[in-house]
Amino acid sequence: ELRSRIVLGEQKPDHTGSRYPAGIAAAPGSGVIYVAENVGDSLAVVDTKTGNVMQRLPTDHYPYAVEVARDGRIYVSAWGGDTISIFRSRPDGMLVSAGRLRVGRHPSALRADLTGTRLYVALAGSDRIAVVDTRARRVIRYLDDAAPAGPAEGSTPNALAISPDGSKLFVAEADNNAIAVFDLSAGGRLPVARIPTDWYPTAVLSEEKRLLVLPAVTHLFVRS
Repeated sequence: ELRSRIVLGEQKPDHTGSRYPAGIAAAPGSGVIYVAENVGDSLAVVDTKTGNVMQRLPTDHYPYAVEVARDGRIYVSAWGGDTISIFRSRPDGMLVSAGRLRVGRHPSALRADLTGTRLYVALAGSDRIAVVDTRARRVIRYLDDAAPAGPAEGSTPNALAISPDGSKLFVAEADNNAIAVFDLSAGGRLPVARIPTDWYPTAVLSEEKRLLVLPAVTHLFVRS
């Protein structure tokens, strides 16, 4: 049963949308969600109780993913560019721009670590993951997610997860049909393992004793 819906914008005459919601993230305890409006080149702040858009802030071209870090900062990747937009949240959930940071072409998935001091950015077009020091506001290194055999580009990393203890980064490799495992505690730049999945994994979630992977097929792949 559909109880309510959020309308971000009016439909165009051809019945297509004008905003195209992409990444969505919730702000804990604030009653708002943040929505990347892909073709709107903006981030919408939505009141979950009323469904109203409270605020819109500009991003770079084709915003893709939204990540809310533990320190309250919000990050938005721009698939059509090479930057992430950074926002600070106020107690009422409204945002203030805190600038932009260049990370590399086609940034897509985002994941902040447990402390909020590191932000991992999947660069789907170049098979790399940028590691951002959020305090220094700069990329400190890149992880190499190239396919184990074949061309230099083609893994298409498009989703990220961090293990509950913060020691492992899991990267969904859409075109490898695999999850790459990076050992963050060792500081290595290459995967230490790859876990096969069904066709085209698009989301990954790390829990205490299992890894949940969503491929572009009709069932959920669970790795214990």
